[in-house]
Amino acid sequence: MGELLYYGTWFFKSKFLGQRKPLQSVLFITDRCNLNCKHCNVVKEGPECISKSYEEVKAELEYCYELGSRIVDFEGGEPQLWTDGDKDINSLIELARQIGYYSITVTTNAMLPITAKSDLIWISIDGMQKKHDEQRAAGSFERALKNIAACDHPNMNVNMTITSKNYEDFEAVAQMVKENPHLRRLSFSFYMPYENRDLCVTPEIRNSVIDTALRLKKEGHDIMNSNAGLKLLRDPKSFAHKRQCWISNFILSDGTRLDECPGAAGGLCEECGFGMGAEMTLLWKLHPAMLKAGLSVRS
Repeated sequence: MGELLYYGTWFFKSKFLGQRKPLQSVLFITDRCNLNCKHCNVVKEGPECISKSYEEVKAELEYCYELGSRIVDFEGGEPQLWTDGDKDINSLIELARQIGYYSITVTTNAMLPITAKSDLIWISIDGMQKKHDEQRAAGSFERALKNIAACDHPNMNVNMTITSKNYEDFEAVAQMVKENPHLRRLSFSFYMPYENRDLCVTPEIRNSVIDTALRLKKEGHDIMNSNAGLKLLRDPKSFAHKRQCWISNFILSDGTRLDECPGAAGGLCEECGFGMGAEMTLLWKLHPAMLKAGLSVRS
């Protein structure tokens, strides 16, 4: 009850009193990774790698909580590689709970056994075996499936980044998620051109993937992206001026604090492929489809 009351109060103050405080925070706790994916603009190598200390992450969690955030997503690099002395990712999850966060998420590539005890786990799968391995690393698809099968976490989900190289696998990935008893749902976004524009899909391909997603949802596939959000993603320019991306704040691995999606700093709003960008726009309108999708993924 307290959680719902907080969300309601947050919305009222934001919508009618002009408050601009985040509800969700994304913390990049390390840029170390055990993969070097073609579409990633985060991962560093060698001495350039950054891994925050426990105290640094604690300070960031407290900062975000004081801002108003109550949902936190730990990202990397690979968050499950994060350690500081005898502390690991579960130490950060427990810390976030002690501070008062309502929901905690970890996004992982599943190259390691999945041990995170967060409320929600997103697993990055970017195609079936051939396409996933081409985009990430040879053998990474089978290893991810093996670690998924060995994990009994009740809320594991797949996130797929759609690129010009893997879009043809979207329906097959959706089917794989539906048939896998260890996975609950699929979410997807389109590649954002921070660096390599060759990975961007054309508007025609974007629409085709969205049409496929809408059909699959009708057929019973659990795809988190709401129908209304998918329709917005057809034309990012249509909601660029209406976006409410301040609802999530970001702290990068080097400590840089952003009060909205990094795509805004990169001038990419009119090319937005970030599924949650569309969903946050709908949250501002209390759109029922978005609320249903958001509540289902956190339950």
